[in-house]
Amino acid sequence: MPFDALDTWLTDLERRLDPVAQFEHFLSLELGRAATADEWQRQAILSDVPGGATAMRICRQAGKSCVLATRGVMALERGEVTICLAPAERQTREITRKVATYLRGTTMTVERSTMTEIETNTGGRFIAVPASGATIRGFTADQLLVDECAYLTNDEEVITAVLPMLKDGGQVFYASTPAGKNNFFARLFLDTKPSDALRLLTVRGTQIPRMAAKVERLRTQLSQTKFRQEVECEFIADGQAYFDLSVIEAATSKTEAAIVPKF
Repeated sequence: MPFDALDTWLTDLERRLDPVAQFEHFLSLELGRAATADEWQRQAILSDVPGGATAMRICRQAGKSCVLATRGVMALERGEVTICLAPAERQTREITRKVATYLRGTTMTVERSTMTEIETNTGGRFIAVPASGATIRGFTADQLLVDECAYLTNDEEVITAVLPMLKDGGQVFYASTPAGKNNFFARLFLDTKPSDALRLLTVRGTQIPRMAAKVERLRTQLSQTKFRQEVECEFIADGQAYFDLSVIEAATSKTEAAIVPKF
């Protein structure tokens, strides 16, 4: 075997054995230059919670869709079915386009492709649909990906509809930037604890060195509240009240009686 051919074969073997190396290869295809995975991306790509879920609370523009698309390609290689949910049809088309881009970095061939669905010669299928209880019923999946989970409309209805379609041993990946406290995604972090069935990842923009310049720009242009939510990934009250409940609670005395002015 010529040296160049051997080098190509060994590189391909490394990607097959190391999902992170494969992810970095996909990124290089998309960006047109060499790329290195962040630590949180390594954790997300390697996360294995059979029959459970991985929830990723991630700042804006950190690369969560790249991780989800790679999980989709990994499932296609195994001949599995992935259902990807997103709040809007535009987002389903975008992540399908990303999966198609990454497929060019594999030996798989595409048997059928639309703007929101891909079938490969392995028998695998990637199906992206807008998240509504009506559009997602009727599927069966080995893997569920929920993009921008905090922004789903009627999220409890959607999650209730989607979870029964997952095969035994299948995995769910929730990914989102926070959007208030009163939604399913927020409750995953605020009301539950990590366990063998649930892995929680939090990725703040200030923790990602490659985003340092963007973070500082956002710090100067966003309000403090928006910066805390979009970059620091804090769950902030939804804006129904002028003051956050935690602020009111901190300023309230449990021993002093209320003072009512007399008129």
